Formats: sequence, C-alpha cells, structure tokens
Amino acid sequence: MAKKQIILLGVAALFAVSGVVALPSGNVTGGVGCLVIAAVCAFAGAKGKAGQQADKKTVSHVAPASANERIAETIRTKLVGVTYDNEDGENRQDILSSMTGDEEVEVEKYIFNGEPAAYVKCGNKVLGNLAAELAKDLAEKYPDARYTAEILEISGGGGTYVRVQY
Repeated sequence: MAKKQIILLGVAALFAVSGVVALPSGNVTGGVGCLVIAAVCAFAGAKGKAGQQADKKTVSHVAPASANERIAETIRTKLVGVTYDNEDGENRQDILSSMTGDEEVEVEKYIFNGEPAAYVKCGNKVLGNLAAELAKDLAEKYPDARYTAEILEISGGGGTYVRVQY
C-alpha cells in the first residue's frame, strides 16, 4: 500500500472517530462534517488501492491471425536510474520535475555490459531506464518489438506506461 493511501485512510479514521464523538455531544453539524470528510478520505484511499491492484495486472491478447498484424502488450512500470545525471551533466530528477506528464516520450533499446537495456527519453534527454530484468525479458520475448511509452505519473519513483508492439 502506498504512503499516500495509508495517510488518507488514517485521516479518514481520525475524522470518523471525531464525527462519532461529536454527534452525541450535540454538535450535529461538526459531527456530520467530520463523517463526510472521513468518507471522502476513505473513498480516495480505497480508490487508489483498487487502482494499484488493477495496474499490477498486464493485459494479454490473442495471437495474430497473420504475420502483418500487430499485437500490443501493456505493462505499467516505474523508471529506474532517475537519480543519475545524463552525459551532458543535466540531472534527470531536475528534468522530471519540470515536466507536466503530457510530453511525448520514447523508448530506445541499447546494450549495456552485454545485456539488453532500454532508455526512456523525452526528446534527446534521458529520463531513466526500464528495469534491467524487464528490458532483458522483453528483448528475449519480443526481439524485434518496437516499444512506445506514455507517462502516467511523475512522483518520487516516476511511472511509465510501456506498450510493446510487434
């Protein structure tokens, strides 16, 4: 469970207790207000938890009917290596902090220490990499695949929506 969800559920519990305590003492407006805030916080915390569980599932598709047909597999993953500086000295976290999430990003495959690897870039700026294990698995499973990416969230760990097409 993410830190944000834990905080939301904790705040919901505190407001619920405050609301329940306020009602019998005659403070109906304050009690109802606290219960409404508790419900909103609990909903937001539970919604995030349900969305997180749904994101863990990958979408699989039926095999193509012909060699010309494309299949897309979707994987939600966090970028790694976002704390490093790029070759030009620019800090990747500084780049990410100035982004809105609407920018177009691309995935560039390369070899690092003899193993498959993949940058996630915005223009010519590296934002981070796919995890080494993921890059290796994708290269073995789909050696000729073209990857595309979409930013879902920019936060402490960064998130990237990767679509593998072949």
